[in-house]
Amino acid sequence: MSRRMELENELKMVQQRIDNASDNVPKEVKEAWVKELDSIAFELNNLYDDDENEFD
Repeated sequence: MSRRMELENELKMVQQRIDNASDNVPKEVKEAWVKELDSIAFELNNLYDDDENEFD
C-alpha cells in the first residue's frame, strides 16, 4: 500500500471517529483527534508522489 493510500485511510478513520463521537467523550480527547486529523491532512497535502512526477 502506498503512503498516500495509508494517509487517506487514516484520515477517513479519524474523521469517522470525530463524526461518530458521543457526547460523553471529553473535550480534550476531541481536541486531540482534531489535531491528529490536521496533522494527517497536512502530511497528505505535502506528500510528494514519485510515480506521478517521473519524466522518463
